[in-house]
Amino acid sequence: MTALVRLRPPAWIGQTLRYATRPRAKRAFRTVLDAADLLAHGATTEVHLESDEDGVRLHAAVDLREGRMVDVMHHDADLALRRLERRVSTRDGGPSRSETIDFGAATHPLPSSLYVDVGAPFLLGGEPFDGKSRSIYVWICDRFVAKVYFESRGKHTLTVPAGRFETIEVVMYPDLNDWVPLPSVITKLSKPFIPKYHMWYEARAPHRLVQFEGPHGPPGAPEIVLELVSMG
Repeated sequence: MTALVRLRPPAWIGQTLRYATRPRAKRAFRTVLDAADLLAHGATTEVHLESDEDGVRLHAAVDLREGRMVDVMHHDADLALRRLERRVSTRDGGPSRSETIDFGAATHPLPSSLYVDVGAPFLLGGEPFDGKSRSIYVWICDRFVAKVYFESRGKHTLTVPAGRFETIEVVMYPDLNDWVPLPSVITKLSKPFIPKYHMWYEARAPHRLVQFEGPHGPPGAPEIVLELVSMG
C-alpha cells in the first residue's frame, strides 16, 4: 500500500532559485489552455523558501505575457499547509486575480498531507529518493483536491543554464480512482499510460529542483518546462 506522507522541509531553506520558463513542446495532457498564450517571452520563475518562528513560506512568482503571478504559501514548522496568498497583476500593475485561502478554517474539511498544486514540485526535494511510491494531496481549489503519487526513477546527468548536474528523476501522477473507481487490475495496467509530471532534483543535498516538465498546476493546466538558471 502506498504511504500517504507529510513532506519534510527541504534543505535549501533561505535560498532563491530562478528558472527559465517556457511552454512544453509536446503536451502530455489534453489541455485547452496553452502556455504559449500565457507566458511572457523569456519568462522567469523565481522561487524563494524561508523560515522563521511562524513556520515555512514558499514564494513563487512567474512572468506572464500580460502581467505577473505571485503565490505565497504558508506552512507551519512541520510543513503543514496553513495559508495561500495569490495575487495576479496586469502588465500595468492593476489587479487581475486576488485570493487568500485559510486552510485552518473549519468551512472546508480538507485532508492532511495537503499542498498547493504549483508549490509541491519545489518541496519534494526533502523526501528520500529510494524508488518507493508515496502520495500526497494537492489543493487545486476548495472544491477540487486530488491525490497524487510520486516516486524516483533513477539518476541522470542534466545540463541547464545553471550548469551540469547529477540528478534523480522523480515522476508524479494523479490517482485515477479519485475520479472513477477502477478495479485494481485496471489501475495497474493503466499506470504506464497515465500522463506524468517529470522532475529532476540534485542527487546530492540540498536536492534543489533542477528541471520540471508538466502542467503548471493540475492536469489540464498549461504545460511548462522549468530549467534552473541561478541559485543563491
